[in-house]
Amino acid sequence: MAEMCVPKEPGGPDEAEPPLWEEREIFQGQRSPEKDLGLSRISRSLPDPSSAHSVTECLTRAPLLLILLLISLGLFMLMLITLIQVVVLQSDLEEILHQLSKMNATLTGLCRRCPWNWDFFQGSCYIFSKIQSTWDASVSACEDMRAQLVVINNAEEQKFLKSWDIRNDKSTWIGLSDKHNEGSWQWVDNTHLHLSFWKEGEPNNQGEEDCAELSGDGWNDNKCSEEHFWICEKPSALCPGL
Repeated sequence: MAEMCVPKEPGGPDEAEPPLWEEREIFQGQRSPEKDLGLSRISRSLPDPSSAHSVTECLTRAPLLLILLLISLGLFMLMLITLIQVVVLQSDLEEILHQLSKMNATLTGLCRRCPWNWDFFQGSCYIFSKIQSTWDASVSACEDMRAQLVVINNAEEQKFLKSWDIRNDKSTWIGLSDKHNEGSWQWVDNTHLHLSFWKEGEPNNQGEEDCAELSGDGWNDNKCSEEHFWICEKPSALCPGL
């Protein structure tokens, strides 16, 4: 037996329910307040882009600041070490100078400006002979001692020589003569006579008296062949600190 199509009555179960696509449109067109509130909370919980940028800059600058700090610390340590070395060096230098000063004082005490048996006066050393010789032999004897027959340059030196007790007022040759040019008196160092201490009436050139001697308080001309004591002179040595 064939089935019969029975029309559905309006308002039946099939018409009461709206189509599925209509429910989707209604749902998409209207948002519930609960969903809007949730989205707002989510948006507030997200980080602010500008704040994130600041944090990024801080993180980027941190290594640079650390490097600058380390460099500054290194420079400070270097300056401190240099200062310590300078202080130590200065202390060592002062100690060295102190030791040198002590050595200088010791050497000064030990130093003799003149050889033994020589006398010091005004930067020169003098020795009085123990034998008598002619004027020429006296010149040679002084030269052998790397000295010269005495040259008198001032009144103080003249006074020093004439006051020697060792002379006992004996005549002594000095390095003055006019052997090469009569009347033109010249010292053994080739300087001409400017300051003289001739005794009264001297030089008188009696019997070819061409050589000068220290006699008493003054000078006298005498024959160069006569034998007298003689005085040698040479520069004194330089002592440390003098």
